[in-house]
Amino acid sequence: MNLTILQQKDIFPRFVRDKLARVELDYKEKNLQIEKSRKEGSKHLKAGVVLLLHYKMIQDKPEYVFQLIKRSDKVSQGGDISCPGGMLQPRHDHIFSYFLKAGILPLMRDKVQRRIQSEDKETTSLIRLFLTTALREAWEEIGLNPLRVTYLGALPSYSLTVLARTIFPVVCLTSRPFTYRLSSEVEKVLEIPVSFFFDGNNYAMLDIKTSMGEGSKPLQYQLPCFVIPDGRGNDDILWGATFNIIHNFLNIISDGGLPTSHSSRTLNKVLTVNYISPKG
Repeated sequence: MNLTILQQKDIFPRFVRDKLARVELDYKEKNLQIEKSRKEGSKHLKAGVVLLLHYKMIQDKPEYVFQLIKRSDKVSQGGDISCPGGMLQPRHDHIFSYFLKAGILPLMRDKVQRRIQSEDKETTSLIRLFLTTALREAWEEIGLNPLRVTYLGALPSYSLTVLARTIFPVVCLTSRPFTYRLSSEVEKVLEIPVSFFFDGNNYAMLDIKTSMGEGSKPLQYQLPCFVIPDGRGNDDILWGATFNIIHNFLNIISDGGLPTSHSSRTLNKVLTVNYISPKG
């Protein structure tokens, strides 16, 4: 992919929309699988998240950025970088999704609405549902106005076995700047240029150790991660589910054009019981 397209305000969203329109989604199959497991006693949860794109000036040149959040220490997985979003609230989100179906919100009108309806009926309904979940949570977390968002497409689901949840990601464009209004769940918003992900020097390996308390067997494993300097001599680390969702998105739009060789840097992270169940 020619990275200059990231500087083209009107062309890049159309490019993304066309690429995502060709993606085979697993929403129907995954949802049926989860519902079946829940009938058998599983507590597997469903979540909707929104991968936000925004066009802005970066170091004297315009470019598209991802708008991500850093979770506060008041919630589970505190300190992690993630997409805005959260758990499905079936009663509320099913009701709100009808507003999308009716075309009341601008993000789902005209060509975009017809594009979604090209999917089978159940997949269409699930896209609307998890888009509703993601935007409701984004409003609560960072003050994102759903009336100022354009839907670009959906990505395949991503399941977290240990945490017993499946994430259904959607991709949206925030066409206008907005003032972030952070909830207590969010420490800060990060705006990361999309082009940074095409530089292998920004990647590293994350050496993870677990210390979940007495009776729990410690684990150690390595995963790829993305390093984000915070401007104060420290780094924020993008890893796990959000890393994989973004990586999948970029592989789709670049036809597998992400760097295959990364830096030899290794970082360390210890996961304690507070990572899953924070105090307070």
